[in-house]
Amino acid sequence: MFGPTPFRDIFLVAGFELREMTRSKRAFLFAALYMIVAALGSYGFVQFLTATQPMREPPQRRDGRPFDFNNTPSPSRPELPAATVTDPNRPTQGKLFQRGSPFRGILSGSVDEQEAVDFMAALPPITLFHMLISLMILPMVIMITSSESISQEHQSRGVRFVALRTGRAEFVLGKVLGQGVTIALMTLLAGAVCMAIAAWKLQDFEFFPTLSALLLFWPRLTAYCVAFLGLAGLCSMNTNSTVGSRTFSLIGLVSLWFISHLVNVYITFLDVGGGWARLLNAIDFFSPFSHQNDLWYPETGRYGGAMASLIFLGVFYLAIGLINYRERDL
Repeated sequence: MFGPTPFRDIFLVAGFELREMTRSKRAFLFAALYMIVAALGSYGFVQFLTATQPMREPPQRRDGRPFDFNNTPSPSRPELPAATVTDPNRPTQGKLFQRGSPFRGILSGSVDEQEAVDFMAALPPITLFHMLISLMILPMVIMITSSESISQEHQSRGVRFVALRTGRAEFVLGKVLGQGVTIALMTLLAGAVCMAIAAWKLQDFEFFPTLSALLLFWPRLTAYCVAFLGLAGLCSMNTNSTVGSRTFSLIGLVSLWFISHLVNVYITFLDVGGGWARLLNAIDFFSPFSHQNDLWYPETGRYGGAMASLIFLGVFYLAIGLINYRERDL
């Protein structure tokens, strides 16, 4: 299945795939759509911070100074200097998940451990939003764009010329690698757009903490994309048309999402235990959606295990496709 120079051929095919996507403007189109969604979502999130600002700030006196119940002036204790009045039209991001905030309860409902809640609450909220919106959008983007990379070569019969110059495995891996590099760059660009909007609208925006938080989540997000790239490659290797590959990939995506949530319902709400629980957990492992929550945790073993599982799933999906693809008539 492999040729005499596999690594060289893989990188050559990946380079050709990147150039082809650039030449056909396909990469620019979907990157623009993804960034537009990220930009509109970030702007809406900032407006949400503005609307909820009274819920997160202490009451103020008529002169604009915050009212502190523990700082009431008395003859024995002089009043402290007035705090600087901030612009009410520019929200603050630092108080969103303060203790007692209703939004902190949202985090507590998403993760199980208080340490993880504290970890997420200490991060700039715009980075959490970018991570969340990417986890929601990228699987669909990958299924629509990457699933046609191999099938379109079969549809145009161009795969016959490629097969004379390299092996089938190098051809598939190079295609998937080119798609993966494109998706990784798209996530960084979308993160930059979210940072730009946060810097524009948030009064206490800090560049380096926000950048470091985005880079902290970027490898986790990339590992999450690897699983779906493998699934897209599996679907693309088994169809001869771009329409068929997109349809097949979207059906697979919905099926994996349904399996993950169905297993969660059975185990959580129906209190399934014993051998059935082990069987359901084994089935659930093969859905990338089941590893999504672990990416939010600060412990290396927790998110590292999730990243390893997601990368394994991507390789597993590709391996299944290659088993059938090596015998396929080109």
